[in-house]
Amino acid sequence: MLRCLGTSPEGATVAELSSATGLDRAVLYRLLETLADEGFVFRDPQTRRFQLGVALVELGARAGRGLEVRRLALPAMRALMDQSREAVCLAVRDRTDVVVIDRVEPPGLFVRVGYHVGFRHPLSVGAHGRALLAHLPADDQDPIVRRHPQLAGEMEAIRSRGFAVSADELERGASGVASAILDRMGRPIASLGIVAPSPRLAEPSSLGPRVRALAREVSRRLGYTSV
Repeated sequence: MLRCLGTSPEGATVAELSSATGLDRAVLYRLLETLADEGFVFRDPQTRRFQLGVALVELGARAGRGLEVRRLALPAMRALMDQSREAVCLAVRDRTDVVVIDRVEPPGLFVRVGYHVGFRHPLSVGAHGRALLAHLPADDQDPIVRRHPQLAGEMEAIRSRGFAVSADELERGASGVASAILDRMGRPIASLGIVAPSPRLAEPSSLGPRVRALAREVSRRLGYTSV
């Protein structure tokens, strides 16, 4: 349906969308109502035709940034994997969540942590989430910290040392260490780090400086100079 709207510069009526997609009109009305509430489509009050909404522009921009950071971060991810012999993940923020968008791991890794591509969890949980949360603007960070007041003191500590650590949060027996990747404006657009079984990563903070250094290298490649 969205593709159909994207090929219709003047928008489309429900009847036209039904003909083009084969979807029942009642189904289309429900889909369009939901998408309109989220800003992905809008209905012209005069022509009554549906068009793509501006929320898709934001998603497209996020996708573009995600693709760029994946390309630039991959050498650093592979270097960290070679040094640690553990899985290395790249995650991005999606509103109040973090989503894993890439993962590399050494061959022959027998015991794995289930931190796979597409995995989603709150920013307040895990090393990747808090690494991003600590660098968010106050308007975005404060509402989350108010809901989780135990994080208030940790945010400054993460910014100061340059990485976040976790243990037994998302998965029992799993640990992590991650550092934020910043764009040229200093905004956190991704987090890079290691996830591993706790027995193999008993002291995640010991790898923090190396994770931070590689994340800073990627940040510099994205144009951020104050690192």
